[in-house]
Amino acid sequence: MTARARRLIRLSVFDAVLAVAAAANLTLIYLLYLAGQPGSNVAGFVPIMAIGALPFLITAGLLAWALVSAGSPVGDGQRSQQQAIGRVRMITGFGLPFMILGGLWSGLAAALLGLEQDSAAGFALTLYQFTFLAAVFVDTVTLVVALRTRPSAQA
Repeated sequence: MTARARRLIRLSVFDAVLAVAAAANLTLIYLLYLAGQPGSNVAGFVPIMAIGALPFLITAGLLAWALVSAGSPVGDGQRSQQQAIGRVRMITGFGLPFMILGGLWSGLAAALLGLEQDSAAGFALTLYQFTFLAAVFVDTVTLVVALRTRPSAQA
């Protein structure tokens, strides 16, 4: 396994962790807002939370699947590594636009709630800005590294 392939694996794990953190942070914004608003209906915010969080969670889950299946002893090592690199390319390439659009749209909807800066939901929104940008940035870097990584010549 080449150094770039090992770097791609580490980056993919970091990408999946940041995607889960961004999805959890986004959900936390709406849950803290609802906790501070007695009588609010959770059902009205579920679609907004789903549109924002699902692209992150699906991308993270698919990356975890690709990494676990690459590490399984079934099949040829060279072919398994080549499949894993191809899968990471596809997952990050297809997931990135949905992460950007869904996360940005849901984050903008949270910003338009009129949260006070000193409230817990306001703090979670401020934190989400950074976790969203970090998750998108690391996913972009993972895609670039995956596109530049070639499988090793030896099994």
